[in-house]
Amino acid sequence: MIDNLIESFKQFAPRLQTSYCVINGSILELDKVEKMGYNEFSYQSRLSAPLKLYKYFPNKETVEDGKLVNYSIQALKDNTVYLQSPTQFDDCYDSDISIDYPVYERITLIEYCRRCGISINSELTTNEVGNLLLGAIVKSLNEHHNYDNIFSEKPTTEIEKLENEIFCKSLHLEMQKTTDLGQAVSRIISGEYNDLLLRLKSTFRVSCFATNPFSQLMWGGSYADEHRGFCLEYTVLPNDKEYTDIFYNLFPMIYCKSRKDISEKIATMKGRDVSFEFLWNIYFYGALRKSIDWVFQNEWRLLLPLKSKNKADYNVRFFPITKVFLGNRMPTAKRKELIDICTEKKIPYVGVKKNKDFFEMQECEIKCENCPTYIQGLYNATKK
Repeated sequence: MIDNLIESFKQFAPRLQTSYCVINGSILELDKVEKMGYNEFSYQSRLSAPLKLYKYFPNKETVEDGKLVNYSIQALKDNTVYLQSPTQFDDCYDSDISIDYPVYERITLIEYCRRCGISINSELTTNEVGNLLLGAIVKSLNEHHNYDNIFSEKPTTEIEKLENEIFCKSLHLEMQKTTDLGQAVSRIISGEYNDLLLRLKSTFRVSCFATNPFSQLMWGGSYADEHRGFCLEYTVLPNDKEYTDIFYNLFPMIYCKSRKDISEKIATMKGRDVSFEFLWNIYFYGALRKSIDWVFQNEWRLLLPLKSKNKADYNVRFFPITKVFLGNRMPTAKRKELIDICTEKKIPYVGVKKNKDFFEMQECEIKCENCPTYIQGLYNATKK
């Protein structure tokens, strides 16, 4: 189904490719999707939410604080999912908000001028706006002989007050490195821009899910350690109050060719309290948007705005695990460990094998315990 969808999308003319997107297996007009807003997009997402979600695990050990830890096994035993920072994802575009620096720089300079009591004519160039700000700074330095009184307007929010203090202290530090005031201000704004980009990716944490337990690209890549890992099936329970927060923070990915420039929307939030609309823009244009190249994943994401620095808080309980798929190349010892855990927790499990007629993975009809390869593997292990 997804393969047919990808082929259909590729047949679109280049102009049409940038006008459409794919969401949960459906081709939709991108413009209409972008006009939905949170309420409509969330409502439509609930209507099309899958009954099952799948997550692939590599089943590999990593070193944590000098100890070997297998987070894949932990996810199975605890029925939890790890909320990851988007900065760790393999796609460099993932959750990356498109913010044009020249636009950000201009809006920021205008905002700092406003805080200095300067009204800006929209026809002025960015350089002219910058020169007005530099003039206000020089005037303040001549009058007060310090960097603490640059902004004459009373801050409208506590955030604006703190930003003013940081700017003044930063300017003091920069002027110890250079005598060029323009260069110092430019470096401060550039630093603010880079901090903003990092902060946008740190506003939320993510756990990703597929809708198919037989994806060769997922099994064959790092997600499942080239068929040596496993895949967990979760049954979605939309009406169970225990999972309400989880269900309403699940969203389908938007796969498309084009990226949306929301530079002005983000930059104009400087000094203001974070609004719901601001957060949704970050989600919608960052966390939920990926290149059409990744459409084969048909991914759904759990998004939660966790800011805790405690790693334990990043593991959250998810919908019940209702099946475990064991990778085609899983070593015998690992397979036995998974079978023992599933047996103890009374979770059904099944091996995954290659289809003899098509390039597809499928369930194995033989129970692992009855499989000659598995039995031989156990026998060889006892002989060592």
